[in-house]
Amino acid sequence: MEISVLADSELSAHDRSEIDEVCDQAFGVHSTKEDNSFEFQWVPSNDWHVVVKLEGVTVSQVGIVERTGTVDRKPVKLGGVGGVATFPNMQKKGLASAAMHMAAGFMQNSLKVDFGLLVCAREMEPFYHKLGWQEVVGPLVFDQPQGKVTFHDVIMILPSVQQDWPPGIIDLCGLPW
Repeated sequence: MEISVLADSELSAHDRSEIDEVCDQAFGVHSTKEDNSFEFQWVPSNDWHVVVKLEGVTVSQVGIVERTGTVDRKPVKLGGVGGVATFPNMQKKGLASAAMHMAAGFMQNSLKVDFGLLVCAREMEPFYHKLGWQEVVGPLVFDQPQGKVTFHDVIMILPSVQQDWPPGIIDLCGLPW
């Protein structure tokens, strides 16, 4: 198993194609989830990708977005985690967990973010909790073409440079990741 962190701007066409294929298979190209999370406009690309390869083929990935958001109108440097994906036939083998550990170290040591932040459906909370992520109380708002929207599912943080999450309204100050 090979795990690496790649800047989005440096991805080859082949790397991008492999990452897209993992995400398409993991999430479905046209998801039929009952929630409305796929109706949101998301960031068009991540800043970084943690890529897991087996025998030279990308099988799992984690996207990271660097962003300064606010909590209670005070700036907070965030490492936004999204697009955690593994080929369906490779799930439950620790690949995404390994990628998430690499992402946590990268966000803390290289990006020096205050906190990692992700949003997820309730059924995914136990997976992230086992990796040290903590659920926090929102509300969380982010930009959409029609204006600010409030997110209603699970909000989780991973302490990095800062340890104590501040209370208040969380604003991603941009599109969600």
